[in-house]
Order: sequence, then structure tokens, then C-alpha cells
Amino acid sequence: MQSDQPPNNKRKIIAILIAWLLFIGVDFLFHASIFASLWTDNIPAIKPLDNLALLIPAGYFSFLLLTILIGYLFFRFFKTKPHFKGVAKFGLIFGALYSLSNLSGLFSYVAIPLKQLVLFNLVYFIEIIVLVLSINHIAYSTNLKKSIGFSFLIFIGLLISGIVVQNIFQNI
Repeated sequence: MQSDQPPNNKRKIIAILIAWLLFIGVDFLFHASIFASLWTDNIPAIKPLDNLALLIPAGYFSFLLLTILIGYLFFRFFKTKPHFKGVAKFGLIFGALYSLSNLSGLFSYVAIPLKQLVLFNLVYFIEIIVLVLSINHIAYSTNLKKSIGFSFLIFIGLLISGIVVQNIFQNI
């Protein structure tokens, strides 16, 4: 693919789906592993763990919708292959605005301690950066198959890292 050509729709869809998969991987690493203890705190505004586990697909669907939104805006903003600085700036701005908006909105009406709200939205910020970088990487890659394979390896690595962290924290 030449950098002066916009990616076709198939490549855009693939980029969005791969970015969504990485979104899930990063989320697993943070929420199921690193910050897992935050979900067990007795906070009335957070559903019981049994209910949360059943609702994971709804959360992942919300990630898909957010990934589609970010992908749509990314491809509207970048018609041709952008420089890394532009991609990073787009991710930082979108991540900061989304995370701070979500943080202040939830803080205004949900009884969740500020520590949890800040950490949850910090994870959103990181996830959005990963989304934007992966959308760019897949959409403008010269070797799509290699990029998809590399992304799957990162996803598997995130899952393995999450499981390792879970086991470490459970044995401390």
C-alpha cells in the first residue's frame, strides 16, 4: 500500500477490529489483573462480581462502539498516512478529552471513590492511545498479514501477562 493512498474500506474494518481486540487485551491486563482488587472493594455503586462477570460482553460491545467512533474520526482526519507525531497527538488529545469527560461526568453522579474513577479513566486513556496507534499501524501497513500477526501476538502477550499478574497477586 502506498502512503499517499487512503486505505480501502476492508483495511479500515480490519484495522478497527484488530484495534478492538487490543483494546480488550489491554483492558484484561489492567482490570482483571493489575487493578483487580479495586473491583472487590465494597462500593455500593459497583455491581456484585457475579453480575459484573455476566456483563463483560456488554462492556466489550461498548469498547467496539468506541473503537468504531475513534476509527471513523481517525480516517476522517487522516486521509493519507500520517506522521507518528500527528497520530500520537490525535491519540493523546482524544484520550485526554474522553477520559477527563468520563471522569468528571461519573464523579458528578456516581458514588465511586475518586481513586477508582481516576484509575479506571487512566486505563481508558491508555486504551485509547493503543487504539489509535494500532488503527494507524494496521491501516497504513505495507504488509497487512505481518501486521495482523504481530497484533495477535501482542494480544496473546497481554492475556498471558494478565494471567501471570493475576497469579502473582493471588499468591502474595
